[in-house]
Amino acid sequence: MKNGLLLLIAVVLLSGCDKDEATYYPQMKNYAYLYQFEALPGKVKNTHQTLFTADGQQIFDVNVDFDRDGCLAHVKSVGKEGEVIEVSREGDRLIGSENGQDVVVTLDKNCAMVKKVTPALSVDIAYNKQGLVEQLSSPASDVAFHLAYNNAGEMAVLSITQAGKEMSRATAVRDADKKKISDVVTTVKRNDQIKTVSNLCKYKNHVPYYCDIITADAAGKVMDKQYGNIEVAYY
Repeated sequence: MKNGLLLLIAVVLLSGCDKDEATYYPQMKNYAYLYQFEALPGKVKNTHQTLFTADGQQIFDVNVDFDRDGCLAHVKSVGKEGEVIEVSREGDRLIGSENGQDVVVTLDKNCAMVKKVTPALSVDIAYNKQGLVEQLSSPASDVAFHLAYNNAGEMAVLSITQAGKEMSRATAVRDADKKKISDVVTTVKRNDQIKTVSNLCKYKNHVPYYCDIITADAAGKVMDKQYGNIEVAYY
């Protein structure tokens, strides 16, 4: 599912909770969308998250460290095909490498990521009034990501367009039980094909630590099963 600008984001629609009214670091959900990890509330020090195929083959691994203010300090992720992203914060920038290329991500005064530059691509990141990522685009590409949220700040729609034409659209419906904040069904429509991705998680103190991810076609036939583990440490 990753190609060109698609490397920047995945459909990450989970958001863990450590109490009834989850309190997140200001930029936590934005970081989670952009670096493909589960957003977790509270004063997170670090999190280690892994994704596996149904038979136990690891296909994604990510470690994320935060400072006491909730700003990213370090991220390292490894994909199934050996794709590696690793950045560390130096002042108002995240500096490192992305799949063998140098990368620099510029941060604003609120530690929000506003621009990402590699030798191959420059990407601008725009935010809405809620302070959440609203659009990702590049002067060198006609592909753009558009994100929309509900009043609670949970991502409800992810639309990918090319030259203004919608290529795919993902919509999310969350579990009625607010304590199960990581339980969500995402419907993805692309090229007139529809599939659903269901996340069903286990919790400890209302924080998800294990999730089953089940992908089915429009008729409900299961196409793929994966599972993920989530570890977190707090300040």
